[in-house]
Amino acid sequence: MLVDESRRLALLSRLSEVLGEEEARTLIECLPPVRWEQLATKDDVKASENRIRTEMNGKFAQVDAEFARVHTRIDGLEHKLDAGFESLRGELAEHRAEQRGELAEHRGEIALQMARMTRTMVFVVSGFMLTIWGTMLGIGLT
Repeated sequence: MLVDESRRLALLSRLSEVLGEEEARTLIECLPPVRWEQLATKDDVKASENRIRTEMNGKFAQVDAEFARVHTRIDGLEHKLDAGFESLRGELAEHRAEQRGELAEHRGEIALQMARMTRTMVFVVSGFMLTIWGTMLGIGLT
């Protein structure tokens, strides 16, 4: 049987006649405003808590598994990047060695050309000097 507000007020009125106003109010406040079977017990609350905890643990396990998959993929990408960078470093070192070799060849060619030009200039300047000295000696002797 559902106790509505009018029945509660009627009970309060009768209890006030028998027990007095203050005691009647205290007793009415101890009665729930709903049916007793609608009230949750500690066992009901504990069962709800356990159900929610189980659901949350399942969801947390799914999230943890997803994070593990993401970490695995990131680790794989890191390894690929590291391998790619190592390969690139190796190619760069080879290229530098080739460039140094070519540079050494060019330096040798430049040194050889400079030696030839220096020799040519020495012969030209020597010939020019001999011509001038010969002319000066010829002019001075005559």
